Amino acid sequence: MTRKLSFLFPLALSLAACGGTSGTEMITPAKASPDVVARVLAADPGAAASVKNAKEDGPQDRVVVHGRICSTVKGLAAFTLMDTALPYCGETNKEDKCKTPWDYCCEKPETRTANALNVELCDADGRPLATPALPDLRLLDEVKVVGKLTKDEHGNFTLTAEGVFRVARPEIPDYVRWPQ
Repeated sequence: MTRKLSFLFPLALSLAACGGTSGTEMITPAKASPDVVARVLAADPGAAASVKNAKEDGPQDRVVVHGRICSTVKGLAAFTLMDTALPYCGETNKEDKCKTPWDYCCEKPETRTANALNVELCDADGRPLATPALPDLRLLDEVKVVGKLTKDEHGNFTLTAEGVFRVARPEIPDYVRWPQ
C-alpha cells in the first residue's frame, strides 16, 4: 500500500492548480489520532537537509529533512513536503494575491515535483496511520521530519517519519482562507 500511495503523490502534486483540487485534501481542524500525536517531537532534531538535497543524497536509514507542508492526504498521516528554497505563491511576489498559496500553482508541475517529497507516518506494518488530522500542523508550516528515506522502482522518494517538529508557521495575508 505504501508504494501505491507514494506513486500517487507526485501525480496529485503535478495536477494541482491555483484554487483547484489535486486529489488530496487540506488539513482539517479535527484532532489527530493518539498514534500520530505521539510522533510530534518536543525538541528540534537539529541540522536538517533540504528536500532537494535529501533526494540528491538518495536513500538513507536515518535523515532529518526540512521543508514546508504543501498538501495532505485526507484520513491518513501523510503529506507532501516542499523544499523551502521554492517560494510558495505570494511569498516573494506580494501582489500575486493567490488565495491558495500552499498549492505552488505559480510554479511549473515539473518544478513542484522536483522540489517535493512524500512523507508518511506509518504503523508497524508499514501502512500510513489513519487519522482525521495532523497534530497542530497546517499547510505552509515549516517542519523538520526525522525518518527513513526510500526510493521505489518508479523513482519516487518517500520519507517514513519517526517524528515531526514544527519549526515555524508563516504569517499570511487576510484574504487567504485556510481550507476546512
